[in-house]
Amino acid sequence: MRLTGKLKALLVCFLATGAVAFAQTAPQPQQQQKVEVSDDELGKIADAFEGITEINVKAQQEMVKVVEDSGFEVDRFNELYEASQDPAKEGDASDEEKEKFGVAMNKMQELQSGFQKEMEDVIKEEGITLDRYQQVAMALQSDVELQQRLQSLLEKKQQQ
Repeated sequence: MRLTGKLKALLVCFLATGAVAFAQTAPQPQQQQKVEVSDDELGKIADAFEGITEINVKAQQEMVKVVEDSGFEVDRFNELYEASQDPAKEGDASDEEKEKFGVAMNKMQELQSGFQKEMEDVIKEEGITLDRYQQVAMALQSDVELQQRLQSLLEKKQQQ
């Protein structure tokens, strides 16, 4: 199944909403704090990351199916989604479109909850707490050395 760039962006934003909700429930580390991560722990993080990536691919495919099954063209669905996120935008949706869109979004939210649970399970299966995973994920956003270590591990795993 081929995803258009616009739909990919929409789905990433939609999935990110769940990640933001997860991040809000986890304790937030200080922004400047250096997080020490052993090679063993980083290996577990890399394994969890790979599992989460697989779940994201599956989530995108299922969300595309929801859009298609709702009878929308991707561009039209994206227009309605953008209008629903920006009150300043005027929507020109018919009542039927609004209803179909609402049903599709409800289905996506249900799927998102399931995918978030799957992601949490993948993390726990690697022997990492959700709080620790979140702490390392936050550190990865600004710690270039940690990013390089993780990237190196992921590349080695792909070569195996």
